[in-house]
Amino acid sequence: MSDEQIRRKILAEKQRKRARRRVLIIVIALILAVVDGLFIGKLIGNKRYEAQSENLISVTEDMPLINTAKEQIGNLGGQKFWSWYGYDSHVSWCGCFVSYCENKSGVGGPKFAYVPDGVDAFKSKGRWLEAGEKPEPGDIIFFDWEQDGGRDHTGIVSAVVDDKVYTIEGNSSDRCRIKRYYLDDKVIYGYGQQK
Repeated sequence: MSDEQIRRKILAEKQRKRARRRVLIIVIALILAVVDGLFIGKLIGNKRYEAQSENLISVTEDMPLINTAKEQIGNLGGQKFWSWYGYDSHVSWCGCFVSYCENKSGVGGPKFAYVPDGVDAFKSKGRWLEAGEKPEPGDIIFFDWEQDGGRDHTGIVSAVVDDKVYTIEGNSSDRCRIKRYYLDDKVIYGYGQQK
């Protein structure tokens, strides 16, 4: 092989490597753009419905349960709630949050940490709404994330507008936050009525 052929071969190999690097950089940039777009979209969406829900919550100023829950928004880790309930270490604390808010606001709903116990308490008192029915602010919402008949999570209904239910939940990504669902969302298991 001549020197010229060797140089061409080396040059062609360098060009192939550059082309592969460019493709790799473009693929990585596209992946990052999609991930960033999803995150930013979710963040903007969260801020929008949190702001909308905060406006709706202000309409229910005469509801001590919702006001107590609203004061907890942003709490991270839930120690305030699970330690109030009597636990010495971190547990799934959505039920503890609901019970804490009921107790502190004087509502006197059933005290529960284990979500199925909360569902059973409301059902045994005849204060239960099935999924698909329309709750009222102050009702307790229960979820079945896997839609397998389990009761996995709970929160407090802060507002119901048109086809949406707004909630304040503890232990949502390990913090207290405002959330929003469509009333016909399949993950809603049902509601405990406070009235």
